[in-house]
Amino acid sequence: MHKCEYFLLQYAPSALRETAVPIGIFLFDEAGKLIRHQITDDWRAVRCLDPRADMDYLAGLSAHFLQLAQECAADGQGDAFYRQLHLLEEESSGGIRIAQPRGVLTLHPESEFDQLYRQYLERPHMSVAKSSPREGSRSWVHGLLTEALQRHSLWDRFDKQVSVSEFTAPGDHFHVDFAYRPNGVRKYIHALSLDRDWNQAKLLSYTFWRIRQKAEASMTAVVAEADWGSPSTNSVSKILSEAQIAIQPLAGMDPWLEGIGREFRLV
Repeated sequence: MHKCEYFLLQYAPSALRETAVPIGIFLFDEAGKLIRHQITDDWRAVRCLDPRADMDYLAGLSAHFLQLAQECAADGQGDAFYRQLHLLEEESSGGIRIAQPRGVLTLHPESEFDQLYRQYLERPHMSVAKSSPREGSRSWVHGLLTEALQRHSLWDRFDKQVSVSEFTAPGDHFHVDFAYRPNGVRKYIHALSLDRDWNQAKLLSYTFWRIRQKAEASMTAVVAEADWGSPSTNSVSKILSEAQIAIQPLAGMDPWLEGIGREFRLV
């Protein structure tokens, strides 16, 4: 077994010091020699956390740390880069900080790096294997919303998997579940879990903020019943409310969709 340590590079804007997004990872062997490092190229979580983040600065981090690693290697001391990151632990510049190193035991350090990268930095992918979604989850809410739209004969009137890259940034792969435009104003609808989707709520809030900068629009989050005494539920609800995103519980979905049907009939 190999004893290794890894550092996480995080983005933590000063106004939200307790909230941090992992954006890079550095893995070292027991002697402090760098095994591998990588900085993310997907900045969506950062934009969600801090819409005013300096993206040019962030985009230059990969080259910056590569140069730093090369300069440390040129010194002839194998652990120079490791020691340099330790010195940067207590510093924060441009919202960037180095988290304290964490130990890990592994048979294969290279494979361990891949696993750590997937754990902290890689966007999750939907499983190919089909299984019933967990009650209350976003996919569960989305399934019930889909059934209701079909039941109310609205399915064919709605746009699905609506791209937002024209409002955010080229290449943004985030999609809002549904949208319709009965009277010239586009109205977006997205399924959420109030007690599980904190990050999704922040991403949706950022996306809607960008949309409203360029066009008149409204956004509704369709949610399952949740424990309103839960801190996570209250946090997600607050995020949505501050972004002027309406919250529509599943329990009242049929009357709500009947109202949408009337909007189309009035056009």
